[in-house]
Amino acid sequence: MDPFKTGIPAIDETTGGIPPASNLLLLAPPFAGADRLAYFLAQPGESDYTIVISADGDALDVEDSFGLPEEGRRRLWIIDCITRTMEPTATDSEQVKYVASPVDLTGMGIKFTRILEEIGEAEAARSAGEVPRVRICINSLSSFLIYSKLEAIYRFFHILSARVRRMNGVAIYLLNPAAVDEKTISTLEQLMNGVVVISAEDGGDGVRSMDLRTKGGVVVRDVRYRIAGNELVVES
Repeated sequence: MDPFKTGIPAIDETTGGIPPASNLLLLAPPFAGADRLAYFLAQPGESDYTIVISADGDALDVEDSFGLPEEGRRRLWIIDCITRTMEPTATDSEQVKYVASPVDLTGMGIKFTRILEEIGEAEAARSAGEVPRVRICINSLSSFLIYSKLEAIYRFFHILSARVRRMNGVAIYLLNPAAVDEKTISTLEQLMNGVVVISAEDGGDGVRSMDLRTKGGVVVRDVRYRIAGNELVVES
């Protein structure tokens, strides 16, 4: 299976893209546009599908952030972890699944499995025996850690990250390092193949710097970018 392209030349040209079976921890401070960056990396390609598990914004927020055309929306699935805390009767649709709250890790696992089944059915109808390529975005570990203890979060995402590896997918996990201690970061890093670190300062011009390092020894440094609306603009 080919690598997943990021759309960021400095990364794609150095690494060829994100290898299948990858789990990446995205460490970013507040107000760094980390969700936009994560959604950019998780953007479904022509042959990819995307699953977002969101405890930071509702399904409509996620859809608006991706800004996909009608055809592309059929490749985006969302597990909305917050709407039912305010609207308990919210019902699942084809592309959006709800759980009771960010505490409902069991419900998330069930809905995740259901979405994978639906993606498999969609791909089977579209092509002959192709294995679906799936990108996953967790927005965010910081929010899930507000509602559940580290031990519970680690167990759940240990299972999910293993599924990502088995299905040759790629997953991006957002975490605000200022909201947790070093033990939490090092514990969650054990689940990952690599880490993307966003600079804490933007120099007043809105431009941030990201570094990528993987357990395989790949290092890409000082990729400069800015967020313009919902778009990620990579500085030359």
